[in-house]
Amino acid sequence: MARKIVKRTVVTGGIIFLLAGLCLAEISLAQQRPASPVSAGVAQQSPASERRDPCSASASSPGNPAEARAAAWTCLRDGLSNKDTDHRVQAVYALGTLGVQSDIVPMIEARLQDKDSLVRQAAAKILGDLQASQSIPNLHTALDDKSAAVSYTAAQALWHMGDQSGTSILAQVLAGERGVSPGLIHTEWHDMHEQLHNPTSLAEFSAVEAAGAFLGPAGFGLAAIEELARDKTAGARAASATMLGSGTDSGDRKILEQALNDKSWLVRAAAAEALGHAGDQSDIDKLLPMMDKGRPAVRYKAAAAIVRLTAQ
Repeated sequence: MARKIVKRTVVTGGIIFLLAGLCLAEISLAQQRPASPVSAGVAQQSPASERRDPCSASASSPGNPAEARAAAWTCLRDGLSNKDTDHRVQAVYALGTLGVQSDIVPMIEARLQDKDSLVRQAAAKILGDLQASQSIPNLHTALDDKSAAVSYTAAQALWHMGDQSGTSILAQVLAGERGVSPGLIHTEWHDMHEQLHNPTSLAEFSAVEAAGAFLGPAGFGLAAIEELARDKTAGARAASATMLGSGTDSGDRKILEQALNDKSWLVRAAAAEALGHAGDQSDIDKLLPMMDKGRPAVRYKAAAAIVRLTAQ
């Protein structure tokens, strides 16, 4: 895990300068990691005892709404238990697009206990974005997470819901090297000193916050940083897809359908999510193949879109 954080941090450092408006002579991109096999508890067994990808298997399912919905849920649940961190992160973000629902919030809350801090941070962020007030007790616990990024994100999530329990964390982050005395904080004190002076924790904290600030509420996590360095207009195209998803014009919908084949996976994922809002059940057959496109963000955003379109 340490090596993964270092790799992410190197690429993130470059994009932070890019976002600040500085010219970069060159950007070194880390090679894409091969997808990890899915967890044994969810994956199906092939005749040769090889593990199959439930999302790929689901993509070949017949396209009637009930079967498509079941296939999409299979894909999303597998994403949450996948051994690969990015799969779990992207599955959390995808579930967040479905809104506050009694069966969805507990699935996201459970990821606050994930072994990987990036997944815990994604869960805290999404619960805050959803204004999931029922998750406040779990977010209180997350304030004392060993990861600075998770603690800070939990504090932000609570603050957005009118709960100031994480005030001391926000104050310590703002004070930085100056430090802040517990006596100056009139709410519960959460000591961030060790996390904010640990190089690895601080690097992770800076990376996820930079990514979150640029990519907005929907989020794609650190995986998007490499893509934005490779394709500098992908962020704008993805944002455009998101905005078109709130429109009602049939021409906008046609553009979104075309964007499902965009060269950037970031745009394809955003277009799939947007169709979940702007489309109807006639779009299911277009979204089903997206669950077999390799990139976690694409497959899980497409799966969530199918769940949304079949909710009527």
